[in-house]
Amino acid sequence: MAGRLTVCVFLFVFVLHLPRVANAADAFVLSEVHVVGTDQLSSDDVIRGLHLKVGGQTSRRKLIDVCSQLRKLKLFETTRCTFTIHGNGISLTVFVKQAGMPVVFDNFVWISKPELVARLKREIPLFMPVLPQSNGLTNDIIRVLQEVVSERGLDAPVRYDAHFWTNRGMNVFYVESISTPIKALQIEGTNAPSPEETLRFSNFYTKENFSAARLTWVVRWVIRDLYKSRGYLRAVAADPVIHFLGEKDGSFPVQVVLPISSGDLYVFDSVKFDGLATTHAASLVSNWNLKRGEPYNESYVNEFISKEILAASWAVHSKTESDVALPCVRIDATSKQVSLTITVQVPRKTYTDTNTSMKHLNEECGPFMSQLTFSPVK
Repeated sequence: MAGRLTVCVFLFVFVLHLPRVANAADAFVLSEVHVVGTDQLSSDDVIRGLHLKVGGQTSRRKLIDVCSQLRKLKLFETTRCTFTIHGNGISLTVFVKQAGMPVVFDNFVWISKPELVARLKREIPLFMPVLPQSNGLTNDIIRVLQEVVSERGLDAPVRYDAHFWTNRGMNVFYVESISTPIKALQIEGTNAPSPEETLRFSNFYTKENFSAARLTWVVRWVIRDLYKSRGYLRAVAADPVIHFLGEKDGSFPVQVVLPISSGDLYVFDSVKFDGLATTHAASLVSNWNLKRGEPYNESYVNEFISKEILAASWAVHSKTESDVALPCVRIDATSKQVSLTITVQVPRKTYTDTNTSMKHLNEECGPFMSQLTFSPVK
């Protein structure tokens, strides 16, 4: 009996000293955090934004919850986490796939965009200048921007446009019901249009309140109407400069400066009419007024297509439908000469088919291609 008791006690002591098997609730020391797949968030941003502490106690369960929290914010197209254990240390690696639209501060004209981004980054570490629509940070961004507005002494709400501008590829935040008149539009850079041309163009624009979102359209219109019409087909705009002119009678007037580099001048060489326009080529050529050696004028080309081709009786099918004209531009990189082929086709039945034709023609023509033009007859 005594021998059996001794054996039992010995076995009991042995079991107490068996190594403990690790489980998900075990404590580790967080050694490192890595972010892979984006240059908009640093490891420090993730650490601060998710309330982690390198060198502090954590567990796999806690890190799994942290990754789930990050995923629910919908800041990326995909989010995946992995853990690596070294002794009692554990490192976290976050793999993401970047996605989203630019964040636009529409009419905060008294403060610069870099200042707003720095403020948001300080108070919302996970903030990025590019975010998916209606992500989990939207309310936090509104809260911080509302503080900025209040500090200016304004009693006006900050809104997020979840419809019009998001459908056009921008996350737009704006201050409701404030006046931001545009006093002047100025264009700077090589081969800028004359002050008279700029003034004529800007007459419509200076009647509006300033909108950073709408300005992205205006920049495209400036390049289309004031540069591509003069043969500068590769003009490039830098970031607009907004000069706040000081608060006056409750309004916030601004001057808008567009720095634009014109690039090289391209000249017209030849035009060819193809497809359904082949049989009408002689007549079309006789009406063509852009002469060889003159600056290539994209506006003239589009107007010619609209008036001389798509409005012609042979191209009209009904009051609301006409043929499709696909202008294809080929450029000689050495001589800077432009050869143009305008192919006329019957209308496609679906947008998908039209896009397929556009893609096919683009592959044949190369990367430089004029705007697709097809206008219903009015």
